[in-house]
Formats: sequence, C-alpha cells, structure tokens
Amino acid sequence: APAMAAGADGREEAAAGAAPGSEDEADALPPVSVRKLSGECVGEFGLGADAHAAQLKQAVYEAGGPPPSEQKLIAGHVVLADTDTVRAVLATSCAPMIFLVTMKGCPSCEGPCSCSLCGCKPEYGLIDYYGVCKACGACGGHASGCSFCMMRFPSLCALDVHVRFSHQDEYLSGNWNTARLDEHKRRQRAQPGVTLCVQPAEGTFMEACRGGLGPSLG
Repeated sequence: APAMAAGADGREEAAAGAAPGSEDEADALPPVSVRKLSGECVGEFGLGADAHAAQLKQAVYEAGGPPPSEQKLIAGHVVLADTDTVRAVLATSCAPMIFLVTMKGCPSCEGPCSCSLCGCKPEYGLIDYYGVCKACGACGGHASGCSFCMMRFPSLCALDVHVRFSHQDEYLSGNWNTARLDEHKRRQRAQPGVTLCVQPAEGTFMEACRGGLGPSLG
C-alpha cells in the first residue's frame, strides 16, 4: 500500500513506493519531518526502517516538492546520497529532521551531469555555466540541448544566447530562464575586456564548421 505524505498545505499525497515494507511498519515509526532551510515545513513522511533517500525524494516530489534531480537532503552535517538509509542517517547524525535544499538542475540532464572528455564520476554542479568541467578544466565534454529545436551547445551560456536570438518569443514569454544570461552580462560589464567563455576542446561541437551536418561517414 502506498505511504501517505502530509504536505505543508495540509493536503495528503500518495507517495507510491516511498517506504519499503508493510504499511504497519511505517505506521509504527514516527514520521520523518522535512523542512526548508527557512524552517517552512515541506511535509511529514511515513517511511519504513529501510527506506532510502531516493524514495524520500520521490515522496517529497509527489507531495508538491521539486523534482528528485533538483533536491539535496541534509541531516545535520550529512548530505544524503540516494542510497543512504534515511532513518540510519538521522540516528547517527542525531538530527531531528531533514532539511531540503533545492538546486538549479541542468535543463538537459535529468540527474547529475557527466563529462565525456575525462570520464569523471557524474555529479551535480560538475559543469559550470561556461561548459567547463570542474574535474578536468576542459569545455566540450557536456552538451546543453535546446528544447525548442535539435541544436546542442557546449555550454549553458551558448544555449541561452541561442534561445535569446533564435527563439525570442519563447525567451520573452517566460518559457526560459533569463536570469543566467542577465548575470553573465552583469559580469561582463563588471570585468570589461575579460573573456568569460571558453573554446570547446578540439574535435567537439563541429556542427557549425560542417554546416550543421554530422561527421562524415566516408
């Protein structure tokens, strides 16, 4: 049977699969309280003894919270990995509740980003706004795809500029995050003459040089 999560607005949402084990097991344990850093209650969630953080993230999402890929759950000084057992972390950290931090997710990746140039472990925040991998310092190993056409770019900055001029109606109608490009322009004005963008690694993102065509099969 699905566990029930009571959201901050008093509504109850079914969190299917949020707690392994029987419903009686979850009912016998105190609910797990999730709050924002501001103290606002996100919800009280009935979880089984072996429920993982990934399941709590899904329950938070089904109760009206952000997508699991944009959630960071914190107990005390511990950031929960998806495979961590929630109640075990709460017990060892002596934390009375879980805090939820919402991260700005990559619009192209449903989950952590990866770099094809160095093959490092995928993680959130791996690729910066200019497409640079924090592990290898190179640009070109991660693609930011346009949701309005088929084009892909080596950085979110390049993608934002593309949407700004090629899909102006979408950009101005609120269907796109305009704050990133505004911040980039503010940084440019504050650092005149400084180049913020990075050239992609040789051999990557060659579509413009090939007139939009893929690699030659000959």
